[in-house]
Amino acid sequence: MYHKIQKMKYRLNKQTLTDVLGQWNVFLKRKVHLIACGGTALTLMDVKPSTKDVDFIVPVEPEYRYLIKTLKDLGYQQQTGSG
Repeated sequence: MYHKIQKMKYRLNKQTLTDVLGQWNVFLKRKVHLIACGGTALTLMDVKPSTKDVDFIVPVEPEYRYLIKTLKDLGYQQQTGSG
């Protein structure tokens, strides 16, 4: 998982999450399919705020590699475990 959102509030609501995705979209020069999982999906459905971790699956490997490279270039850092 890659984090840059950690300086934001502990919980993200739907608007904040979609704003961040919109910011990513500005820098992505090609389509990347994201599948929201668990609490992230519930946040996007306006059921509940997210926890500090946001979970997406990128089902197409070249799109995944492209997204990860773009996020690294934007300053996101990989976080492992509960860190």
